[in-house]
Amino acid sequence: MNSLKVTGLVLWVADATLSVKFYKKLGFEVVEQTDRHAQVRLHEFEMTLVTMRDEEEFNGDSLAGQKGKGMYIYIHCDDVGLLHSHLQQIGISPRSQPRDWEWGNRELVVSDPDGYKLCFWQALSK
Repeated sequence: MNSLKVTGLVLWVADATLSVKFYKKLGFEVVEQTDRHAQVRLHEFEMTLVTMRDEEEFNGDSLAGQKGKGMYIYIHCDDVGLLHSHLQQIGISPRSQPRDWEWGNRELVVSDPDGYKLCFWQALSK
């Protein structure tokens, strides 16, 4: 079987420029940007942010329904509590307080301007 590796996501957004500003605050770097799309990177992970003008423009589902429903983008961090404070300082309001889960993670959820959910997590000490 071929070796598989997830390298990124494509997110349909209302305004790629606004989304880029948000992701830059989180530490993503801009790889490429036009008026309708942008590619951002955090280490080896890339996301393409595409402003769609017509729902039928790509596969007919780009703008349909609630964005990111049932999906979380997980991003590891060293200290969720410290990140929570930093997010508040830069004007990003988390959807939740840091929470410890029975599976051994401390997690914090943030929504981007289009409602996609990012879950920042750290492993708890045993």
